[in-house]
Amino acid sequence: MRSRSKFNLGTASAAIAFGMLPITGFAQTVDAAEEGTEDSARTLGQITVTAQRRSENLQDVPVSVTALTADQLDKRQISDVNDLQAQIPNVVISTGTGTSSSARIFFRGVGEDESRGAVDPAVGIYIDGVYLGRTVGSLLDLIDTEQIEVLRGPQGTLYGRNTNGGAIKVTSVAPQFDDTLDVDFTGGSDERFSVRGVGNLGFGDHTALRVGVLYKERDGFFDLNPNGIFADNVEEDFGDEQVLSFRGSLLHNFNSDWSAQFTIDYTDDDSEPTPSSIIAESDDPSVVTDVDGDLFTVEPLAGVVCSSVFQDGCFTDYSANVESFGTSLKVDGNLGLFSVESISAFRSLNDDLSTLISFPFSQETEQDQFSQELNLSSNFSGPFNFVSGLYYYDESVELDTNFAFIPAAITVDTQSFAVFGQGTYDVTEAFTLTGGVRYTTEERDFTGNSVGTPTPIVESLDTDNVTFTVKADYSVTEDVLVYASFATGFKTPGFSPDCFSAAACFASVEEENLNAYEAGLRTSWFENALTLNATYFFNDYEDLQISGTLPTGGFTRINAGEARIQGIELESNWYPIDGLNIYAHASWLDAEYRNLNASQAGLLSGSNFTTGVAGPTCTNVTAATGSPEFEAQTIECALDLDLKGAPEIKASVGFLYEHQVQSGGFFFGGDLAYEDDSFSLVANNPGSLSEPGVRLNARAGYEPAH
Repeated sequence: MRSRSKFNLGTASAAIAFGMLPITGFAQTVDAAEEGTEDSARTLGQITVTAQRRSENLQDVPVSVTALTADQLDKRQISDVNDLQAQIPNVVISTGTGTSSSARIFFRGVGEDESRGAVDPAVGIYIDGVYLGRTVGSLLDLIDTEQIEVLRGPQGTLYGRNTNGGAIKVTSVAPQFDDTLDVDFTGGSDERFSVRGVGNLGFGDHTALRVGVLYKERDGFFDLNPNGIFADNVEEDFGDEQVLSFRGSLLHNFNSDWSAQFTIDYTDDDSEPTPSSIIAESDDPSVVTDVDGDLFTVEPLAGVVCSSVFQDGCFTDYSANVESFGTSLKVDGNLGLFSVESISAFRSLNDDLSTLISFPFSQETEQDQFSQELNLSSNFSGPFNFVSGLYYYDESVELDTNFAFIPAAITVDTQSFAVFGQGTYDVTEAFTLTGGVRYTTEERDFTGNSVGTPTPIVESLDTDNVTFTVKADYSVTEDVLVYASFATGFKTPGFSPDCFSAAACFASVEEENLNAYEAGLRTSWFENALTLNATYFFNDYEDLQISGTLPTGGFTRINAGEARIQGIELESNWYPIDGLNIYAHASWLDAEYRNLNASQAGLLSGSNFTTGVAGPTCTNVTAATGSPEFEAQTIECALDLDLKGAPEIKASVGFLYEHQVQSGGFFFGGDLAYEDDSFSLVANNPGSLSEPGVRLNARAGYEPAH
């Protein structure tokens, strides 16, 4: 039996976890696995990543990628995608404004927080090579994870569905050819409880089965205190969490060259959505603050007696359920000097939500997707090698919404096909050139119904696009690599899922484009005991697809001119003595709009040119109503707005110390993180200001000898 204790400061609850290993012989397996993980983590330069679709040393990859191994995920207590927030430079990840399992992800100021079915993510999430088409359900719990790779910048050449912001690649542990069982229990404050079990069975030397199950629950942190006609709906500890996840995988090796792995997964998430709470306190007199100064109580404004759900603090009908199901078949093999990989996958998603987003909002989502990817890569001994492939994606989404008691229903069908290839050529032993190109053709059919449309709106969009990348890297020494790259990316045209007026009814948006320039330095020192990496990037961002409220009323989507984003990222990992790891990262981001027209400026700032009313962030506009000066001043004001999800400074430093004694081993560590202010709305409304500031986490654990 093995037991392990954990204590985490800086989170909402303290937890103690216990693990049981009842199967004889498992201790030796764990020892071997943990020893290998420790060796790879101890010399960061030897971590293997697949950012370029082939196994490579992390420090030799001319790509902005951060990799976290299973041991690092465990020791840093990263249990879901949300926990990556403080571990990666220029990355902002948070829970979406609707369903509690939706992810709001921004990389380098490029992201998407609209989770509904007519809008594609800007950052792709891949589970064992399978792309997740919706952001709902993408805040994944890590049941049995081998490694996570976070790629920043447009992924327009090698990855399934092209994404402008980047990609998160989650790799699960494959079935092993032995019999093992690992069970962990966690208990903590706020009725926190979870159990995770992973079992592995080997059937001879060729077939293995691995099954993982996770159940977790926790009380919420909010109290609902309505009055008036809703006084009977008072509820304590609201916003609870309840998740059940299952993953099973069957692996069969036909021979030394060919294998197949079938995987099935299911998640049922009944977690309640986070309620809307008024800001506890603010230095801005225009911002309404909480009556009792407590962000975790939801009550009406001072002097308000609830007579309808439209009043702040009076809505109580919060509920949510998300069910996701997926299957995949992965076939790997070798044909002479070539490697072949096929991934066939089907996924479905059902979402049922009732919440408050300024007004009462409900939605029901039914989504199905099928994808097929076929890759062929070379294993030549000469200076040239390549990766090529075909990708097909078919998605169907049905979405019913009701916002401010205005119902709407949409269906979106998408078919996408792509052919891609990337080659590398070693000009010399130290100098390598890389080039990649991808052709994508996509068709999207849209149907929308609403009370504002006497007849359904039916639209079709066809897209053909070529994206490419070129790179050059040079090894100054065996431990120092410099590189420069240029890459393009695009986001498929789409539609607004809302219909509020003629000007804001299922509006279409054009293609979004990004040109990314990057230069990087990768260094290793003292036999890989220390790594220091630096990256500079510059993005030309055109026709940004954004959501906002038109000055004439109605929430919709538009293309917003041009923006420029540049930044610097620093990452370091150091093992000064045996057992001690010190890690750090820092990033600087400069994101600004460069070109806007009057209608774009009006949506961004909330200014109404018809009435001559300036938006809440443009109070310095003083020109006469409808005059050219009024328009020019409003555009100038909008150009000064911050891009949402783009904090200027992020930094983190942490450590982990591990030590073995006769009775077992213990570890303790912690990290200190800082994140600058940023806005979650394009209009930079004061109420959308996020102020993470400084966060401190600490961890400790003990593992008795087996």
